[in-house]
Amino acid sequence: MTDGTTPLTTALDEVERVLREEHDRLLTVVGQCADAVVAEWDGDSVADRDRVVPPFARALDGSGALSRLPRALADAVTATGRPMPAPPVAAPPYVVVTGEGVVLRATVGDERLVILLRTFDVTSDESERYVRTGDVSIEVEVR
Repeated sequence: MTDGTTPLTTALDEVERVLREEHDRLLTVVGQCADAVVAEWDGDSVADRDRVVPPFARALDGSGALSRLPRALADAVTATGRPMPAPPVAAPPYVVVTGEGVVLRATVGDERLVILLRTFDVTSDESERYVRTGDVSIEVEVR
């Protein structure tokens, strides 16, 4: 394809559809885990990454969401019409809990499918702070 698209980039809408329709309960639980983290803050934001990532990872693990994320990633890759070279696990490089949410990654051919389940934003007004985004947004890209 000469316009810069690849078969993988043309399937990004399908990836998001599969996640929203087939894993909607999982997305709800991810959002609930983020809400539980925020409930422990003194205000509506924090500057310390350690008040976001470790508690979020623990909440995801305790809820069972962490162990279900690899299946969501596998289904997302299947939606592209391409196979995964290996079954994903709930650990890097496939599933990574970050200060912005959960990143799901899979190598598909020569490209990498990267999905961010965004639950937090990082602001940098005066200093870097983490804030809850509200809903879980899905950001899909090919690298």
